[in-house]
Amino acid sequence: MEKTLSEYQERYQNEAEFFDHEVEEMFRNDRGLKFSNQLTYEDYFGLFTTYRVVKDFFGPVKERKILDFACGSGWISIYLARSGAECCGFDISPKSVEIATRMAEVNGVGSRCQFKVTAAEKMDYPDNTFDLLFGNAALHHTDLDKSPSEIARVLKPGGKAAFIDDLRHHPVMWLYRKFTTDKHTHYETPMVHQNVEQFKPYFTSAVFESYDFLSIFPKQKRLTKILQPIDASILAVLPFMKHFCRHIVIKLIK
Repeated sequence: MEKTLSEYQERYQNEAEFFDHEVEEMFRNDRGLKFSNQLTYEDYFGLFTTYRVVKDFFGPVKERKILDFACGSGWISIYLARSGAECCGFDISPKSVEIATRMAEVNGVGSRCQFKVTAAEKMDYPDNTFDLLFGNAALHHTDLDKSPSEIARVLKPGGKAAFIDDLRHHPVMWLYRKFTTDKHTHYETPMVHQNVEQFKPYFTSAVFESYDFLSIFPKQKRLTKILQPIDASILAVLPFMKHFCRHIVIKLIK
């Protein structure tokens, strides 16, 4: 059913208030704004499986115009800008946009980053603006009856979009979400593979790939190195298990 304007306004207000509070707590007294590393996009996206998939899909980002979709604190844009990308980012949370702007300036890439408050279902950008678009844990906060067409609209012909997001049915993460309701908004809905159908009308290619069934803690590198081959074997023998992985990587070409 088509949502009314008041329903969207209620959703946006709820999400904005939730993430305003989250980012204020995270960056109280400007704590954490300055990166302790000098990693580039190539460096950071090479560290973890799902990000490497995106890096291979995008290729070089130097001088490419990229949209950081639902950017939060804008940390992804820092890495992209360090590799020479021209970054725009948006979020529904005004406080997040404020923090993202300060973070870019503190880390010396303010001239390559611009952030604004807008909604995923009606982005405040002209048609055919971006070469690339990336979202991290963002799509499941949007209305997937509306956001796919908007993503296609702001991409240039042949442009690429990639998302790393949560899948709904991973057993551990399902339990985590169930018992930590204060960590999530009322409106977010983790993804399922069937969501690919909502993207197909707007893109020449729409691919959903599953990752991380056992290897759900990517920063534990030794453990991940052991578990990832096991994950690959499980998915090769039992392909239906793709629905129960933790993460999905979505690759779209306009």
